[in-house]
Amino acid sequence: MADAFTLHEIQGSSVWAKDGERLGLVGEVHLDRATAEPVWITVDLGLFETEEHYVPLTGARRDGQDIFVNYSREQVSHSPGANPENPLSPAEESVLMDYYRLR
Repeated sequence: MADAFTLHEIQGSSVWAKDGERLGLVGEVHLDRATAEPVWITVDLGLFETEEHYVPLTGARRDGQDIFVNYSREQVSHSPGANPENPLSPAEESVLMDYYRLR
């Protein structure tokens, strides 16, 4: 189970795409319902983006305050929308898992 310190460390971290482009900062951290481990983060892609995008932590690595994900900026920017203010519903998570090809 992720402790509050770990979650605090992840929030606000810089997120980097697989091609080295900076995506933005972590907004929300969403936990797996069964294990309570961080599995999704939201990222605000910048000034012209009005919504946060979900990015899976599967295969991501952390280096200090940086998180490196296995997806390009284009993949993240075209991801299905979901409201980061609420927990991911099973239906929303299913759509995101299909989009990111996690099954």
